[in-house]
Amino acid sequence: MRAYKQRAFSLPELMVTLAVLILLATIAVPAMAAFIDFQRAQAYMRQFSQHLAFARVAAASSNLPVQLCPQQAGQCQNNWQQLPLQLSLLYPGSNDSKLLREIAPPAQQHKLLYNRERLTFRRDGSLNGFENGTFYYCGKAGSDWHFRLVLNQAGRNRLSHQTTACPVN
Repeated sequence: MRAYKQRAFSLPELMVTLAVLILLATIAVPAMAAFIDFQRAQAYMRQFSQHLAFARVAAASSNLPVQLCPQQAGQCQNNWQQLPLQLSLLYPGSNDSKLLREIAPPAQQHKLLYNRERLTFRRDGSLNGFENGTFYYCGKAGSDWHFRLVLNQAGRNRLSHQTTACPVN
């Protein structure tokens, strides 16, 4: 009789391998979810920074003011985290405006905070008086990171990642 070489795994070998894979998945899935959450926030803030730069350039090139605010029913609201942000070209002397872009609100359970109701870039690309400030983008509750976007009076912005919990509630 000829001896055959075993070409399959035994049941105990399969069970041990499966147990190791389940253990690794149990550890990796929460870490992966936190990583995806951070990447989503980072992408949003980079895009938001680019929208602010676009608003500044649009104001200077069109020689018309450009406004950015969270809008609901055509009115600016101080709700940066739940309403879509609208970038609009304003026509002085009338109530008309032209929508340039609409920016989706942040991901659920994330917060975008700012100390003003709106931003208006003047014709030279700078901000209206006292509209400069700091945007905070905070991740889910308990996150040990946040993003800070500082907007100066000239209309320029600077984005930074902070490795501390969100300073604003």
